[in-house]
Amino acid sequence: MDTGALMAVATVMAAQELLPASPSDLTQILRNSAERQALLDLDHHAPSSELVSYLCEHIDLGRREWWFKTLSETVESNTACPVLAGTAEYPTRLAQCWDAPPVLFTTGAVPDTPAVAIVGSRDADDRALSDAHELGYTLAQHRVAVVSGLAAGVDTRAHISALAAGGVTLAVLGTGIRRVFPAENGPLSEQIRRDGVLISQFAPDAPRTGTTFLRRNHVIAGLSDVSVIIDGRCRSGSRHEIEQAVAYGRPALLWEPVLASQAWAHELAGSGQAVFVSSAAEVLDRIGLPL
Repeated sequence: MDTGALMAVATVMAAQELLPASPSDLTQILRNSAERQALLDLDHHAPSSELVSYLCEHIDLGRREWWFKTLSETVESNTACPVLAGTAEYPTRLAQCWDAPPVLFTTGAVPDTPAVAIVGSRDADDRALSDAHELGYTLAQHRVAVVSGLAAGVDTRAHISALAAGGVTLAVLGTGIRRVFPAENGPLSEQIRRDGVLISQFAPDAPRTGTTFLRRNHVIAGLSDVSVIIDGRCRSGSRHEIEQAVAYGRPALLWEPVLASQAWAHELAGSGQAVFVSSAAEVLDRIGLPL
């Protein structure tokens, strides 16, 4: 990245520290060419929204310089490359979501191919893990990108199976891109770095918190054409992810062989928000691909 592009990201990172509410407010600014330019120029005299004027007046130039140095090191060390909302490099599907993050850190370009999220519990049983592996492997064989969250259990199996099939997998982190959670997935994250894409919406060294994984679920759903829950309980991150897919207008699928006994899954299906499936063929059909 050239100096100008890095300084633009540094300005946005400094602006995030001042936001009174959601980071998506900054995304909306970046999608508007006039407001985007006013922010990046720190021109508080330019015609713009009240929020842009506020950010231009209050951004700490010292913090912007600190971010510029941090981002330069992140890029020069090949750790990740920052991508701004409103640019051609920003993932197309995620760009369509109203609450897309203003900045992503990625280890490679997100392929513009069909993508399916496979999510589930960290403590899934053998049946769920086996089904996640088989589904991920079959989807990857059909050149569908497998999206998941690098968590233990179902997420891990989804990533591993896609790589085993010689396909592409996208791992969306609930931490900064320099951190891996759980730690035992360090080797897997390195393999994904080589053969897939690691993605984070958080600052490179950001730790996990009680809300970062919920925010990560928005990106998983936003990057995917379809989301499949392999298993999960009523109050689980998996259910949160599929509800987010519904909010984006994306198909939400419930893995019937595992979830048929879950009352919440039947309630979701009964409401018309999700559909039970039991085969890779049904998932592929949802994105218009034959088995």
